[in-house]
Amino acid sequence: MATFAIRLQTRQGIKEMEFEAKNISEARLLGGRQGKVLSVKKQSSLGFSRGLAPSERQVFMQRLSAMLASKVGSGEALTIIRDTFTGRIRTIAGSLLRKVESGYDIGDAMAAIGEPDFPETTTALVQAGSRGGETWRALQDAAQFELEMQQIKKSSGKGMWGAIGAFMLAGVINLGGTFYVGPKVMESDLMKMNSESIDISVVELISTVMGWTMGVMMTAFILLMLLGSIGRRILPQQADAIILRIPFYKDLVLSRNNYTVLYGLALLISSGVRIEDALRLSMETAPPGALKQDLIYAMQAVRSGRPWASAMKTLHATDKASLNTSQDREQVSRALNALSHQYRELYAQRISAFVPTLQMLAAVFLSLAGFILFGQAILPMLQATQSML
Repeated sequence: MATFAIRLQTRQGIKEMEFEAKNISEARLLGGRQGKVLSVKKQSSLGFSRGLAPSERQVFMQRLSAMLASKVGSGEALTIIRDTFTGRIRTIAGSLLRKVESGYDIGDAMAAIGEPDFPETTTALVQAGSRGGETWRALQDAAQFELEMQQIKKSSGKGMWGAIGAFMLAGVINLGGTFYVGPKVMESDLMKMNSESIDISVVELISTVMGWTMGVMMTAFILLMLLGSIGRRILPQQADAIILRIPFYKDLVLSRNNYTVLYGLALLISSGVRIEDALRLSMETAPPGALKQDLIYAMQAVRSGRPWASAMKTLHATDKASLNTSQDREQVSRALNALSHQYRELYAQRISAFVPTLQMLAAVFLSLAGFILFGQAILPMLQATQSML
């Protein structure tokens, strides 16, 4: 759909608004609902839409959440945002308003617009809140979750690329020293005359071990990345089954999804939805994988009269115990809410710990690479000079 800039005469005066429409006639029709259309101009479609910036999304969700919490209707709240903001926020508010007027709720409308304006995790949280009847709270929690994740990534991202660069530099130095610098040094007349007194076998051994170690680590890193991305899309259950067996990595890959799904389940149960229906709704919105299959097992357990938490294989034994011993709906909701926040904190901890670990490995390999370069270029000269003296 194209974007049209429309100049309108309204009760509040002349306004310029943006609308998304299939053609100019539909744009005029949409603009006519807001006032008298004075002019219509199609916006240039060259380039890519940058989407809502994180700061813009924070403002949008916080303002919308505040109005919904004050019992302002969804349509009215979006209309106010559209009429009082400019730029991308106004455009998005208008797009959401049209979808809400077509019968969507806020969560489904955000999911329909999708990325880059609304990340998948954000829409999952808001959709869960919409089904639970507390859209305003879900918007607030989604905004807070995004803010926390941005802060974590910002602080960790500062050192991540530096660590990756240092790791790659160590590999280049190792290869360059072994296959270029070392042979060039040994080709000199001085080295040939004193070849019997030169012994760098220890340096060559360290170079070989380091090269193989770095190669294995890089291969494992690439395989894990493929497993957590492409593997989970093609064979989600099988990929998750493998990921669950890998300490630390499983928390990086699965914790964030577990947080959104269990948070939504807690909201549904606390709002009065039957356990079976809450599990079904959560299962329908959960991404493919081990947790989605667990929700199916839980539904089957409810239908057969068994404790549903015991059927969820991805939950820890302590989590199952807290859910099984909950006496009523409120206690189950509190236990699920605490469990979801536990996964959120776990994800944050793993992200925060990953970069320092990577930096430490990079520093070790870079130091070894420096030693190898010294051993290939300087050590033979020192040995040859000592032999001559």
